[in-house]
Amino acid sequence: MGWGLCVYDVGWQRISPHTDYPMRQHPSGYYYTWETGRRLSEYQLCFVFSGEGVVEFAPRKPVALSQGMLLLLAPGEWHRCRPDPETGWGTLWIGFGGKMARSIVRRVFHQDGSFVLPVAKANEFESSAMRLVNQMLKFGERRPLSSAGDLMSLLGRIAEEDFDSEAVTTSGAIREAQSEIIRRACETINFVELAKSVGMTYDRFRHHFAITTGFSPLQFQLAERMRVAKNLVSNTNLPISEIARRTGFSSAAYFARFFKAATKLSPAGCRKASPRLL
Repeated sequence: MGWGLCVYDVGWQRISPHTDYPMRQHPSGYYYTWETGRRLSEYQLCFVFSGEGVVEFAPRKPVALSQGMLLLLAPGEWHRCRPDPETGWGTLWIGFGGKMARSIVRRVFHQDGSFVLPVAKANEFESSAMRLVNQMLKFGERRPLSSAGDLMSLLGRIAEEDFDSEAVTTSGAIREAQSEIIRRACETINFVELAKSVGMTYDRFRHHFAITTGFSPLQFQLAERMRVAKNLVSNTNLPISEIARRTGFSSAAYFARFFKAATKLSPAGCRKASPRLL
């Protein structure tokens, strides 16, 4: 009888400096390239126990990873990550899912999308996590309920001890703001009011938003707005003036200048380079 939480994949590895990543020994179902990235069908909890690297969640710039940081990859969300070639890295991971997984993740982390957080007691966390991963590797297929229990134990430790509660709250607020900006990318957004709606002052909101995403709130909105615009230019026959209107630009001429600055192509040139619609 299941508990609504399943462990699908566990492991750990050390990547030496100047080593190709992902390595060819990467499990076939999880292999990807930096150029293509990937989407997982389950949650994956990853911990960096040595070295440095980067992770990128669309449409963000790379976010730095270093020893003692925990990464949660959410199902269905595009991402890509790799170690710094100068340092390599050591990581451990647990892939999990089940009908209760999303609810558990939200209760532990107060959000359910992909994110990065620093672990306060990294050495203690590494010891506990590595012990559980090795135990799952040894007994997992024969003891699925024990593996689910081990995972719950680790998540409980995270929830109770290993994160600065303010960092968790801040990360959840920034994630909520990102979702709102993406939803309203083509509208005029009052970022002071948005900061207030997620419980932060504007200065604190802007500071943590930039740390988390690599963008200011306005830059993030414009990048998302341009993604929408590029999709409309490439995949519809809408007039450029209508696309400009739909994506919140005051004129087709201003839109064309902004589009070319962002993509290195004019809207007409981008449309010409894209497969024509039938």
